[in-house]
Amino acid sequence: MLGNWAPLCRRIALLGCGLVLWCGRVDAQSSDTPDATDWPTVISKLRQDSYQRPDNGQLRQQLAIAYNNYGVSLGNQGQWASAIQQLQEAINLDATNGQFQRNLSNMYLNQAHDAFEHHQLQEAKASITQATTLNPKVADAYILLGEIEYSSEKLKEAKAAWQKALELDPNRTEVSDRLKQVTQELPVESKFERLTQAYFDLRYEEQLDRPVGFDIRDALLAARREVGSDFSYWPTHKIVTLIYSAASFKALRQETPDWVGGQFDGKIRVPLPNGQLDQAAVKAILFHEYTHALIHDLATGKCPTWLNEGLAVYEEKKQHATPLTQLNKAYQEGRLVPWSQLSDQFSTSLPVDQVALGYQESQSIVAYVVNRYGFWRIRRVLKALGNGQPWESALADEFHLKLARIEVNWREWLPEFLQPSH
Repeated sequence: MLGNWAPLCRRIALLGCGLVLWCGRVDAQSSDTPDATDWPTVISKLRQDSYQRPDNGQLRQQLAIAYNNYGVSLGNQGQWASAIQQLQEAINLDATNGQFQRNLSNMYLNQAHDAFEHHQLQEAKASITQATTLNPKVADAYILLGEIEYSSEKLKEAKAAWQKALELDPNRTEVSDRLKQVTQELPVESKFERLTQAYFDLRYEEQLDRPVGFDIRDALLAARREVGSDFSYWPTHKIVTLIYSAASFKALRQETPDWVGGQFDGKIRVPLPNGQLDQAAVKAILFHEYTHALIHDLATGKCPTWLNEGLAVYEEKKQHATPLTQLNKAYQEGRLVPWSQLSDQFSTSLPVDQVALGYQESQSIVAYVVNRYGFWRIRRVLKALGNGQPWESALADEFHLKLARIEVNWREWLPEFLQPSH
């Protein structure tokens, strides 16, 4: 199951500066659209004029503004290193301009955000250091630092960073919520044992038997191998995996209904059942949550809930199949949920049967797509989602059919899926 997780960090807008170019060499340019200007040409002409008139302060100022605006333009394209270079040139020419300083600080912060999204944590922290050196009062830098530390299970460091962010900007209520969460988790998770593994940062409560931890490690490696083979994706960064007692999981996730077997919220969280351990069931849960981790990377957090859960259940049920009772009943009674409404079925406030129908129907859609088109097409859809394409058009473009036709074809195929062998 997906947890309610979205990093608090956000990209920060950069500002161009008004520029009326010197001596009529070029038409005046609007400061509101720095990306629309040929800044290298503008800079070249201003540098030539400045060389010819070295004592002209206005030319020097105009050149600094051009460097700033070119940096902003490059930053809007994600060309961080080049953008930083241009902004530094602007500051070299006019070190008193506060906007240049703020833009360079925010550029480093956006670079850190991008590095964090790609799991380059050390690079992200280095860029944050640069950002806070230039602007010690930027709350967003400490919010992002908290996210980085939290993702690495460094909860004390995350708490300190978020406290600093709130000192700088007390109005950030979402940070207060995050701070409350990490404060609740610290007493439990700080006592977790840790198992080293190349691809997982695996931690579990002391009272859990160590052999259980090693069994789970083996299951995670199997998930990496088997689920990764379907998605053709094997992350090289470590995925934090937390194994709780059932009581601790419930205490920390009080809003989570009892039927939830695990959770992915940037970390894989799995409660172990009380009593006899059903290894097959736990393995299936791990496959489910590991699938969410891969989807998050491939679609950069933009996958609709129904497809996200459908893929996770598809991988889960290959390990531990269960009857499709709710889906079969809905099909027989003509109560299948339209795809456009399917993500609404996963609200934890809904009755269990309705949520179960959402899971089973989504699983069947994934099974249909895999059966009809092949799993490799799903990876392409996820990539399209990651690039910002809506899921409706991503499916239609990938399968060269209108979405309504794909949905009709799935309904016609569904009786085959509902045969007892499934």
